[in-house]
Amino acid sequence: MARYYAFILAEHTLSRLPRRVSYLIAALVGDIIYLVSPRIRGSIASNVKHVLGADSDDAAIRRVVRGVLRNASRNYLDLIRIPRMNPGEIKRQVTPHGVHHLADALASGKGVMLVTAHFGSFDVAVQLLAVHSVRTTILVEALEPQRLLDHVVSLRRDKGLNVIPAKSGALQAMLQALRKGEVVLLVCDRDVTGEAPKALFFGEETRLPDIAVRIALRTGAAIIPVFNLRRDDGRYDVYVEPPIEVESNGNANVAEHMNEVIRVMEKYIKSCPEQWAVLEPVWPESPHRPQVQV
Repeated sequence: MARYYAFILAEHTLSRLPRRVSYLIAALVGDIIYLVSPRIRGSIASNVKHVLGADSDDAAIRRVVRGVLRNASRNYLDLIRIPRMNPGEIKRQVTPHGVHHLADALASGKGVMLVTAHFGSFDVAVQLLAVHSVRTTILVEALEPQRLLDHVVSLRRDKGLNVIPAKSGALQAMLQALRKGEVVLLVCDRDVTGEAPKALFFGEETRLPDIAVRIALRTGAAIIPVFNLRRDDGRYDVYVEPPIEVESNGNANVAEHMNEVIRVMEKYIKSCPEQWAVLEPVWPESPHRPQVQV
C-alpha cells in the first residue's frame, strides 16, 4: 500500500502548486530516482541502448536515461492534475496534427483502433478525445494494489474516457465499443503477459502485443497510429498518422500489419528517446551484450 499512499500524498501536494514549480519538483524526483535506483536505471539504459544503437556511448545513454526519468515523473504529475484541468485548458495545451485521418476513419462506422506507445504525456493527450466528445475506450495495465488501480482509473476517467484494466472482460468491452463505431486505444510497445508473439523491434527480437491488429482484422476497424510529444514550452503535440491499410488474410497478415505498427513506433521513439517512458526492460537480457555503465 506504500505506493498508493505516496501517490495520494503527491496528488494532494504537487497538484496544488503552480505548474512550473510542480514540474521542477517532478524533474528533481526523476533525478533522485536516477541516483538511488540502479535497477530502474539499468532497465531504462538497456532500452535506450537499443534505440540509440550499438555505437552509442555511455555518456549519451546516461543523458537519455535521466531524461526518461524526468519525463516519467512529469507524466505522473500530469495524471494527478487531470481533475484540475478544465476542457478549455486541455484544448489550449494540446495541439492535434492530422486529425482528419481519425475523422475520416470514424465516418466509416466500423470503429477505430488507435495504436501508440508509452511516449510523451499519454494522460493529457488522450483527454483531448474526451473533451471533443469522441467516445473512447482505453485498455490500461492492471496496477497493484487494487486501491491504487481504482484511483488511477478514476483520474483517467475524469473527463469521460472509458478506461478499463487489462482483466477478464476487457476484450468484450473493446469489441463492443468498435461495433458501435467508437474508438479503442492500445499501447503496443511492451508485453506485460510474457505470451505475446515475437517481433523485431529496433532490429532485435522481443515480444510485443499484437492484440490491436488482431481486433482490427476481426472487426474491420481502421488501425491508426497516434503519438504525442511534450514540448519545451509545457504544451503537447498529438500526431495522428495515416491509417494502416488492413486486409484480413490469416496470421501472416497479423505479423505484417504489426510490423507496420512497429515501424511507426520506432520513428517516434527514435526522434525523442527521452520521452519513451518505459521503466521496465523491453528486450530480454542477453549475456553477450555489454552492460551500460550508468
